[in-house]
Amino acid sequence: MENSNLRRLFPILIHSSIQRCRISESLCRLSVSLKCFRDSNPPSMRISISDTGIGSSLVEFQELVGSEMIPLSTTKWVYHALLSFVADGLLLITTTGIQDKDIHHYHLNTREALSSKKRLTKLPPTKKSHGIFSGTEVCLSMAEEENIDGSILWMASFIRKMLILKPPNIVVELIVEQVDNLGTRSNRPFQGTNDVHLPLSIPSIERLASGLKDYALMHGNSLHKECQVCCSSREHLKVGRGVANSADNIRGEGKTAEAVIVIAAVASQPCCWMDNSSAAQVLFFQEFAPSPIPEPSINALASVDWHNYGLKLKDKHVDADGELVLEWEKKSLFARMDIGIHSYHRSARLTRKRSPPDRNLVKRAVKAALDDLKANHTGLFLSSQAVKIREYAPELSRSIAGLIMSSNDSEFRGECAALLGLPAGNSNNAEEMIESCIRDKIIKIIGLNDKKQPKENRDNAPCLFECENSSELEEDECFGEDQMLDF
Repeated sequence: MENSNLRRLFPILIHSSIQRCRISESLCRLSVSLKCFRDSNPPSMRISISDTGIGSSLVEFQELVGSEMIPLSTTKWVYHALLSFVADGLLLITTTGIQDKDIHHYHLNTREALSSKKRLTKLPPTKKSHGIFSGTEVCLSMAEEENIDGSILWMASFIRKMLILKPPNIVVELIVEQVDNLGTRSNRPFQGTNDVHLPLSIPSIERLASGLKDYALMHGNSLHKECQVCCSSREHLKVGRGVANSADNIRGEGKTAEAVIVIAAVASQPCCWMDNSSAAQVLFFQEFAPSPIPEPSINALASVDWHNYGLKLKDKHVDADGELVLEWEKKSLFARMDIGIHSYHRSARLTRKRSPPDRNLVKRAVKAALDDLKANHTGLFLSSQAVKIREYAPELSRSIAGLIMSSNDSEFRGECAALLGLPAGNSNNAEEMIESCIRDKIIKIIGLNDKKQPKENRDNAPCLFECENSSELEEDECFGEDQMLDF
């Protein structure tokens, strides 16, 4: 099977396993086993994906593989008799339900038409002999004449992304075995236990936010290593969250789109993220599984009014890993930006088959996440217009400070000091301190007025010589007790 076909089939099989575990609503294990035969001719690899979820509905394999139009190449399929492996484009499926007395075995011939009776072949069942259990295993093998390591790295990277947002009832493991003349060597690159600290009841958007933080700190494709230069801890990352829901229809098939945006500030010294500051990576999930981003969702992201957040979209493209990359016109004020989008049905029972996400839901969720970032971090993601206005803040504050200090009316200067929240006292650089205080207030007010607010709040926007409340004044005073002004 060609490498490109593997990259299309593997996510489909993983998606099916995740949904079987979700529907079971009990603690499940999802295992991916890769067995590499480097000394065979040609070199080959056995891939096994197994789960302990509910038994498989065979329709999901027939429809999912067929509907994706995957042209499996017959010249790349190989046969390993000792491994009970199948050739010529066949998948070996083993499955059983919790109430079944037998373990069922099937061959699925992906080369046959959906309507063909030869597409699915039922093999003799095996009696259960070790208690009550359920689960499914799908096996396939492929020839890799040149790049076994590349395929392993891609699948490991895919599973790493899967750990960003997996259901709380699933434990994931990856096992890689090397078989050659020296024998068999086994390696476990990682196990999916990175979120054990999260409560089982945590909302999916919080699980996505936590996973995306871990992903950003490990620089995406790195499985273990964090860079202390780029960002020393999760607390230094800024996160925005957004949710959009569709109305439930008669059958209760309401959809939800969730978006999480994680950004990291530019480090004080050169680091790994510096070159990424003019682009953002978009990770897409459908029903808790990594998925290629659909065209409607790409168009939805392109239609976001990025200029309202100080960004101008230059280009967009899908990279070699199938992830969408958004490129900005010029470098941003942050070193790295990751966007995670999750589209799912609110009922787990509707997850057998993927359906396209709603374009408007995706757009609304992303905009809500941007607004959340903007609201919680004043001065971040200012619109292009606000940035232009802010450029006049230094000159304006200098002029206002000069007018105040040029007055001979001590009572007027005292009132200005009180309105600015400046205590009276002795100072040799009073004008500079007034200018600095006014400049900071102007910049803050520009940021506050640039946020998305209800109309009634916009009508009562804060003024330069007005304090929002006394507690905020105490926290935001320009000067301490040892910096007194003499008016």
